[in-house]
Amino acid sequence: MASFGPTNLPNSENQRHITGKGTAIFSYTCVGLTGVVIFSVIFFFCYQVRNRAPVAAAGTRGRGLRVDLAKLPEFAYNQSARHSGRGDGAQCSVCLGTVQGGEMVRMLPLCKHLYHVECIDMWLASHDTCPLCRAEVEPPETDDKPAMATELPV
Repeated sequence: MASFGPTNLPNSENQRHITGKGTAIFSYTCVGLTGVVIFSVIFFFCYQVRNRAPVAAAGTRGRGLRVDLAKLPEFAYNQSARHSGRGDGAQCSVCLGTVQGGEMVRMLPLCKHLYHVECIDMWLASHDTCPLCRAEVEPPETDDKPAMATELPV
């Protein structure tokens, strides 16, 4: 009689052994490819970070970042020259503090915004725009005289 099951036992064990080798090879190949992909992603990320242009230099549009602070008006804030007679002083938009009478302030020439000298000087060390309206900060054009105002215009 004919048998429908495996007739040769050593042959079927050989098939299982070959199938086991195939599974191991497939597993090692998958692990290797995953490792290569992870390494490539990390390498690409590090390369992009290293070769990225500085953010501050990207926004300069070909100009230098340095503003000549000696040419910007600086004066003591006058309490009688408060804005619109509200009774409170102007506000420095850098430190968000109120400007008190007698404090040294600097007014930007184009936009006429008012700041504490220490605050705006620190800002202008790394920027060339007004912190409030982003207007370019350029010294006023005068006849080789430093721009000094004596009181705040009303």
